[in-house]
Amino acid sequence: MSLLLGMCRSPFSVFVCERRQPADSVIVGFPPPRGQRRLTVDARAGYRQGTSMNDTARSPLAKMAIIGPAAFLTSLGIGTVGLGLLFVVKGVYGASPSQVGWFGAIWAMSYFTGCIALRTLARRLRPRTAMSVMLVASIVTLGAFLAWPGLPQAFGAFALYGFTTAFFWPPLMGWLSRNLEGDSLSKATSIFSVSWSAGGVISPYLAGLLSERNKFLPIWVAIAIFGFNALFITASRLWLGYEPGEARAADTGNGKDRSTPLRFPAWLGAFLIYVVMGVIFNVFPVFARDELSMAESGVGLLLTMRSAATAIGFFVLGRWNSWQFKRLALPLLSASAALVLLILSFQTASLGFGLAFAAVGLVQAMVYNNSLFYATSGAPDRDKRSSVHEALLTAGQVFGSIGGGILYQAFSMPTVFGLLCALLALGSLGQVLMIRKLR
Repeated sequence: MSLLLGMCRSPFSVFVCERRQPADSVIVGFPPPRGQRRLTVDARAGYRQGTSMNDTARSPLAKMAIIGPAAFLTSLGIGTVGLGLLFVVKGVYGASPSQVGWFGAIWAMSYFTGCIALRTLARRLRPRTAMSVMLVASIVTLGAFLAWPGLPQAFGAFALYGFTTAFFWPPLMGWLSRNLEGDSLSKATSIFSVSWSAGGVISPYLAGLLSERNKFLPIWVAIAIFGFNALFITASRLWLGYEPGEARAADTGNGKDRSTPLRFPAWLGAFLIYVVMGVIFNVFPVFARDELSMAESGVGLLLTMRSAATAIGFFVLGRWNSWQFKRLALPLLSASAALVLLILSFQTASLGFGLAFAAVGLVQAMVYNNSLFYATSGAPDRDKRSSVHEALLTAGQVFGSIGGGILYQAFSMPTVFGLLCALLALGSLGQVLMIRKLR
């Protein structure tokens, strides 16, 4: 994943209403509560690192004023350049469906590799520093492709761009979940999810419109978005200094593990729904252009319907917490996705595709929220758990992009949707068996 889909009450407002003082900080000039030292070791460390005492007294959700907009802008840029480059390799260089599938997968594979290879280095950096590294590296990589275009260069640039993206999402999600539990963690997760999915709402249609004017224009716009985001993240230090929880390698993983084993069936569901996403993101646009004769903006509009439904789902989930720890919800979501995919296998009208994609988007929101919530709730090593979550989403997208492209070129799009239906149905059964073993 307007910023908040035109909704009158923004999820970003939650941190304004919750100005709780952390237990390990005090306000200068006032005596500490009975039994509490005036300045703890953590507070001193944070103060020495450039954090004012007012920073440590802020609500734990204050950081979402940075995480939310940064996630939105990055998602907007990623979505714009992703679909824009797909139209470039297909429309300018004449890539086949399987080549397009591999092209979509190469970003995901590179990102997966980056999550593993760069994890130690990223943990040594503060989250905002790591995020800025990704944005600057993306600008340089995409700029180099524009200066030296070509199909091999497109593959190489997309791979390097995906690799450096690992500096952004895992550090951001680790920072997001630190010092949060229960309702606060759920609200923060919802704000983050609404923010990145809102970027996904706008980017497909934006990429389609820009591609109709000039195939390379989405890449230029994405570079401008990344540059603005880098400036925003750098300037954010002026109003929110470094927090003690934002220190280098703060997430050591030495605490007691209170996480839930429900993360395992939730992770299976997340992998499977992102197999579907790999097909929708990278294979369906080729089918829509070749067999439905849709314009780039029309393809982008269909993908926007899915993104909008996902963003709405995240918004609702942030205000409705009764879904938490409902075991049967996990296989039911996979079964619902299987039903929608069965309908898609018989679909031929653009409106029907759009409505079905919207239904998939709602399921995606719930599955994603389950995966991230169960991965980080009660976990002492949240950076690691967030990386596992991201790696599974990426692996699913790789599988969907490559497998979907090969199957579409060999058979047809209805065949691809039918096989996805069977895969999700089997996955739902697997989740039921996993949950039974947890009892």
